[in-house]
Amino acid sequence: MVLLAGAVGGWMFFRSGGGEEDPIVVGSTSTPTVLDPGGAYDAAGAALMSNLFQSLMTYVPGQEEPVPDAAESCQFTDNQLTVYRCTLREGLRFSNGEEITADDVRYSYERILSMADRAEREAADDSIPDEEKFAYAGPSSLLATLEAVRVDGQDIIFELNQPDATFPFVVAGSAGAIVDQDSYSSLEPRTDGQVVGSGPFLLEEYRPNEYAELVPNPDYQGAVDVPDTPVTVRYFVQADDGTSAEELLAAAWDAGEIDVNNGRMPPSVMSDLNRSDSELRVAETTGGSIRVMAFNTDQDMPMGDAVARRAAAALLDREAIARRVQQDTVEPLYSLIPVGFTGHGTPYYDQYRDATTDSLRTEMQAAGLELPVRFDLAYSRGVANHAEAALIEQQLEEGGLFDVEIAYYDWAEFIPTIYGARSYDAWLIGWTPDFPDPATFTDTILGPGDGLATGFSDNSINELIGRTHQESDRARAAEDFLTIHDLAAGSAPIVPIWQDKRTIITTADISGTQNLVSHSGVWRLWELHRI
Repeated sequence: MVLLAGAVGGWMFFRSGGGEEDPIVVGSTSTPTVLDPGGAYDAAGAALMSNLFQSLMTYVPGQEEPVPDAAESCQFTDNQLTVYRCTLREGLRFSNGEEITADDVRYSYERILSMADRAEREAADDSIPDEEKFAYAGPSSLLATLEAVRVDGQDIIFELNQPDATFPFVVAGSAGAIVDQDSYSSLEPRTDGQVVGSGPFLLEEYRPNEYAELVPNPDYQGAVDVPDTPVTVRYFVQADDGTSAEELLAAAWDAGEIDVNNGRMPPSVMSDLNRSDSELRVAETTGGSIRVMAFNTDQDMPMGDAVARRAAAALLDREAIARRVQQDTVEPLYSLIPVGFTGHGTPYYDQYRDATTDSLRTEMQAAGLELPVRFDLAYSRGVANHAEAALIEQQLEEGGLFDVEIAYYDWAEFIPTIYGARSYDAWLIGWTPDFPDPATFTDTILGPGDGLATGFSDNSINELIGRTHQESDRARAAEDFLTIHDLAAGSAPIVPIWQDKRTIITTADISGTQNLVSHSGVWRLWELHRI
C-alpha cells in the first residue's frame, strides 16, 4: 500500500485550492457510464444524478415512502391505480437559468422511451454491426407500465396501461429525473460530461473515471436542505498496470486523501478493519445490493434451456464464495429479493439443496443436452471479481456438466454489450435496488421490463406481477412475491449469489453518513457535513 499511496498521493496537491471551503472528498469504486438520465441505467450513474437532477418525488431519511420534491403534490386520482397526477412547483429553474415547465417533465419521460425504442429496433436490425448498435436503453424497464404522459397547466398526468402501485417509487428515482428539453436530444444521450439539472448540487467539473466536483446549488427548491459544503467524488478504476480499483481506493484511504470511504476495498482489507479506532467512524448495515449470475435465455444460446440453467444454479456454492473470496464481507443469498425486503425467501436453497451431480446429469441428458454444455461467462470490475469468477468456473465444471470460459471486460464495454448486442452467454453483475420495494427485484428484472436483458419471459410470473401492482398495501403482496421467486428459481434466468454488507468509513470530523444511503437508491451527498 505504501508504493500505491505514493503514486496517488499527488492528487490532493494538484486538485487542491480554488475555493474558500475545502470539499468533502468521497471515494467510490463504482463509476458512472454517462450522466444523462435518459441513457444511464447503472447504480453509480443514478447515485450521482440524484444529486444533480430533481424528480417530481424523492426520499428523505427515515422514510421509505416518496415525498414531493419538484412537485407540490402527487397522487393517484382513480381507485384502479392507473392515473397518477403531479402538480409542478412554481418558480423552479434549471442550472442554465431556464424555467422548468411541465412540458420538460413530459419530455424527460418520453425521451427515455424513445431511446429504448431505438435500442430495440437497432438490436433487431442485422444490417447494423453489433459494435454500432445503439446501446443506451436507459431506465426504460422501470417505465413498462407507462402508456402516456399528458400536461395540463402545471399538472403532469401519467396514464398507465395497468394498475401499478409502485409507480410513485419510479417517479422518485432516476427514471423520473427532469431534464431541459432544449439541452438534451430526444434520441441521443448527452456524453460531454456536462449537466443541466436542478438538484441540490451543481456539477462544477467532471472527468470520467477520475472525479466529479459538486458545489451547492443556491437556487434549489425541493424536499431537502441546500447543502452547505462542496463535495468531490473521486472515482477509482483499475489501473493500466492491473492494480485494482479496490486496491487504489485502499491506498488513497490509507494516505488520508479521502474523508468518506463509500467504495469497496479488497475483502482482506475490509475484514481487517479496526472498527474500534477512535479516529474513524464506521457505519455498517445490511445492504440492498445483490450479486447475480444472469443468462441469455434465447433458445439459440448455450444456456437457453432451463434445464441447463437449473443445473448451474444447483452447482453454485454460495457459502464458499462468501467465505473464500469475499472473506465474509457479504452474505450468501438464495432469493433475488434480499433480506430486508418484503417477500424474501430461500427458493434457490429449497429447490436445489438435494441435487447431486448424478441427478443433474440425468436430467440434462434426458433434455437432450450434449455434455459438457459449453458457455462463456463474462464479468467486469472488482479485485475480488477475478477470484470469484474463477471459483464459479471451478464449481460449475466439477462433474463434467459444463465447460466454462470466463472472460473479463472493461466496464465501458461490458454494460453496452449486455443491453445492446446481448452477445454474452452469461454474466456476473451486481443489481442495486431502484427503490425500496420488492418490485425492484421482481418486475424490473423478471417481468416485461427485462432490466438485465436476459430475454426471459413467463406468463405466470407476469400475471402475478400484475397482481402485486394492484396492492397498495405492499405487505399484503408478500405471498405473491414469494410465489414469483419460487417460479423464477425453477427457470433460473438469474441466479442470486450474495447480498452485500453496506460499510461506510469516514474520518472522525464528518457527520451525516447514517443518512447517506438507503434502499431508495438515492445518494444523499447533501447530508455530509464537517463537524
